[in-house]
This record gives sequence, C-alpha cells and structure tokens, in this order.
Amino acid sequence: MDPKQGGTKLRRSIAVAAVVLTLALPAIPGRGWDASSRPPLPGTASAVFHFDLQRLRQSDLYRDVEGQVGVFARSNEKLQIFLEATGLAEAAGSLSGFTLYSFSHPTSPQDFAGILSSGFGTETRQRLEQAYAPVARHIKGRVIMPVVQTPEMEVVMSFLDAGHLAFGTSGAVETVASAPADEPGMLAAYKRTVTRRPIWGVINAKQVLQALADTAAEAGDGGGPLQAFQDNPALRSVLSIGFSVDLGRDVFVEFRAFTDTAENARLLADAVKGAVALGQMGVSQSSDPDLVEFFRGVVAEAERDSVYVSFAVTNAQIEKLRGGQDLFADLIPD
Repeated sequence: MDPKQGGTKLRRSIAVAAVVLTLALPAIPGRGWDASSRPPLPGTASAVFHFDLQRLRQSDLYRDVEGQVGVFARSNEKLQIFLEATGLAEAAGSLSGFTLYSFSHPTSPQDFAGILSSGFGTETRQRLEQAYAPVARHIKGRVIMPVVQTPEMEVVMSFLDAGHLAFGTSGAVETVASAPADEPGMLAAYKRTVTRRPIWGVINAKQVLQALADTAAEAGDGGGPLQAFQDNPALRSVLSIGFSVDLGRDVFVEFRAFTDTAENARLLADAVKGAVALGQMGVSQSSDPDLVEFFRGVVAEAERDSVYVSFAVTNAQIEKLRGGQDLFADLIPD
C-alpha cells in the first residue's frame, strides 16, 4: 500500500471513530467549554468545529440517528480496542463535547487534532500519564503520550486539564496543547460566533482557498468555480467565516463572513442579497409553500467588516427532505 494512502486511511479512521464515539455514548454531565475557557485557537488551524453533545442530544434530529450511530460505535472493533488500551472506556461515557481541528499547512497536510470534553478526572489523567511516562515527552508543561505510531505519522494524546483530552497527529496536538496566541485573522470570527449553540465553527477562508488553489494548480486545473471565486474581489476579500447551528424542531443556521474592509463587506452583502432575490423570484409562482417560506426567511446584511446571513429550515421542510422530496425542485426548469 502507498504510505501516503495508508496514513490518510489511518487519519480518517481515527477522526471518524472519534466523531462516532462522541455521538454514540451517553452524555453524563462533564466539563464543557464556557465563555472563560473556550477551545484553543491555533494560528495554523484552517478550521475549528465544535459539537456540544449535551445540547445536541436535546434535539429531535439527533435522536433520529443516535440509535444507528450507537450500534456502529459499539461494533467498531478498532474503537473499542483503543478505549480499552487507554482505559478510557468508562470515562468516555461522560463526554459533553467534541472539538475538531483541521489544518492545511503545506509541510504537514496530514495534521489533525481533536479535543474531547469529559469528566475524565484527575485520577484518570494521572493514571494515563504515569502509564505512558516511559515514552512520553513534555511540551510547555504538557505530557504528550504516543498512542499509535506508523512510518507516516504519530498519533498522540495530551490532557489540557482534567476535563479536556487532546488527540491527533503529534504536530497538531503539540500546537493545540501549547496554547499559542490566537491568530488575528480568525480572532474576530471566533469572538463573534455564537458558541452557546449545539454546533459552531470558525474557518480560515483565506488559508483554505489558498490550499485549494495550490492543489488545483498542481493538478493542472486552473479553471472552474474556484477560479471564478478568486476573480471576484468581494469574495476574494473574505478572511474568515464563523457559523453556528441551533437544533430544535426547526434548524436555525447563521454565518458571518469577515472581509478585509468594510467596503468589501458591503459589496459582498449586495451580491448575497442579489442571489437571495433571484431565488425569491424563482419561487414566486411556486405552489410549494415550504419553499416560499424558506426564501422569505433568509436574512443577509452587512455589519461593519462582515456579512451576516441566516436562515431556518422548518420541521415541515425537514420532513419533506426525509421523505426524498426535492425542496428546491421548482428552481430547476423542466
């Protein structure tokens, strides 16, 4: 097997297993993040996504899939071996949140990291750090414990405190665990994104687009949607994007795209409003009240150095999508 492919499969397996673990195990009150102890924001991270499991489990949508995900997690042999090997099977049952980091650094594109929020406790932390002491290393007071080692990568874990366990590739975890200063381009989005909702995230748009452009250039693909995006000054001015999702019977989503100038924020807001207006015109004669309601509920406006966009997907619209009906069928001509 190609070493790169093997490393990619390993990285994806661990990341998927962690997400499945957080969704499947029961939530016992553990220690989550609050306004005074938010997840770290590494300057080299291209994206940060957070899932508040205690809030997620209160939603109807989560309860619809929880049983299926739980069966998969309990039958996942590699996941169970990892939990048993680290002694985290019991502590994992108190997960209250999960934070996932994505990196797009050209010298280490395989890097990833996550943070599990749980009531691990001081005893669990001390037990693991003592068990891994012969092979562990110390970075700025943090104990970095190797869990999986292959020729392509090293997967480690490290306690940030008794309630938060970081895991992932060694370089990424060391970056997260060393608590670096916040990256200025992402800081505005981080501070102004609503983090009291079940799902929220921050994306370094500039970094992600540059990584995609570099990949396209290497593949000899110089056109397409990415090129159109780069050719638009307003779109090209986006530095970062913050989003949050609230789940109840309805789903409420809001985005904020932060630009380099207030003028570009205004231009971008005008473009978004134009797209929404076209959508509203397209469904004006529709016989589908759910589709009309959706477009009427879209909000787009400029806010100083950012563009705010929000919309809601109602329970009736969700039921229609579940039933296999195309909510936007009227927008596509016969």
